[in-house]
Amino acid sequence: MSVSGLGTARTPHPPVTPVHRAARAEKPAAPRSDFDALTGADRELIFQVTGQRVGPGFDPAKDHPTAFAAIIAAERAAGRLAPGQEASALYVKDLNRRYERTGGPNPVAPYMDKALAYLAQTTAARRIDVSA
Repeated sequence: MSVSGLGTARTPHPPVTPVHRAARAEKPAAPRSDFDALTGADRELIFQVTGQRVGPGFDPAKDHPTAFAAIIAAERAAGRLAPGQEASALYVKDLNRRYERTGGPNPVAPYMDKALAYLAQTTAARRIDVSA
């Protein structure tokens, strides 16, 4: 007597092969240097405070940035100055305070007066008069 159905009759399947997919879109290239992450407002702040022009394509190895310019660029590139966030007087004061708390040299201190004066001037110019 034979019992049917106890065994499985499987048909062999070919091995699974990878599906050919279109190549992924490349991620945008990372900035070549921290200075590539600067905004127009950052560049103007650096110019007004230090007198140094830090335009697009600025090469820190060739052009020797000031300490203030290097710090603002590093802060922007690291995301401590987020996209869309402007460097404000409050931010510059906090940056100065962070350096003071380390107990080491404070490269921001020599630029504080000029930075705060410039930022106060630009903030006053952006205020909207709602008294009318």
